[in-house]
Amino acid sequence: MIRLEDIKKTYYMGDSEVHALDGVSLHIKPHEFVSIIGPSGSGKSTLMNMIGCLDVPTSGNYWIDGVEGSRMSDNDLADLRNQKIGFIFQQYNLLPKLSAIENVELPLIYKGLGISERTRLAKEALKRVGLEDKMYHKPTELSGGQQQRVSIARALSSHPSLILADEPTGALDSKSGIEIMQMLHDLHDEGNTIVIITHDLNIAKQAERIVTIRDGKIVGDVDNRSDMAGVENVKGSDLGDDENLKAASLDDNMPTDNKNNSQRTAIE
Repeated sequence: MIRLEDIKKTYYMGDSEVHALDGVSLHIKPHEFVSIIGPSGSGKSTLMNMIGCLDVPTSGNYWIDGVEGSRMSDNDLADLRNQKIGFIFQQYNLLPKLSAIENVELPLIYKGLGISERTRLAKEALKRVGLEDKMYHKPTELSGGQQQRVSIARALSSHPSLILADEPTGALDSKSGIEIMQMLHDLHDEGNTIVIITHDLNIAKQAERIVTIRDGKIVGDVDNRSDMAGVENVKGSDLGDDENLKAASLDDNMPTDNKNNSQRTAIE
């Protein structure tokens, strides 16, 4: 599904070099549910941009479904994104003047589908997220949770290989956040590959695998399934607001290959 090999991304600020990613290698298999967690400035957003074909590395190689994206032009990357990846963003990124169904149809327009086909797929996606009665509402007429559902429907409409969610509950209240996480679990149960980018360990712990990034390097990659199995109803569990599990204390709480190793198994 996704393979990154020795990815480096360097930004130049005057005479200074910033190594946003420093030799990252990562393999995500089909149908996995993976969270990538790290504090602000850790490199997780840059890593998301690489996985999502939004940027190219300074060096290293990247493949998605066997297609190499690390050497592609901007236009080719745009085509690859449209064919392979569905995005869910923290701020929804809906166009305010368009209805829910028109927002969901946007990637299908870029895919070159005709009106009847993209309308059918958009309706199907909105029904899948429980918004068949809100298809013609504009974003301002929807709650935050409903807007995120539209965002999820848009991500699903073109049947992508990968769903990439960037802080998908970050702008939501706790109840809506729980509903969105439940939906992502349901999508994973249906066979979708899910990757969540987050700074919140409460969210990260709901994935089957937790990848920790710090200072541009992957410092932890652990199998979380055994921990999930010991928690009743993980899918619908309270996301919580425990500040000890938020960014300020991530250095102490984020799992690494060397921490709690007796209870976790590192994924090769």
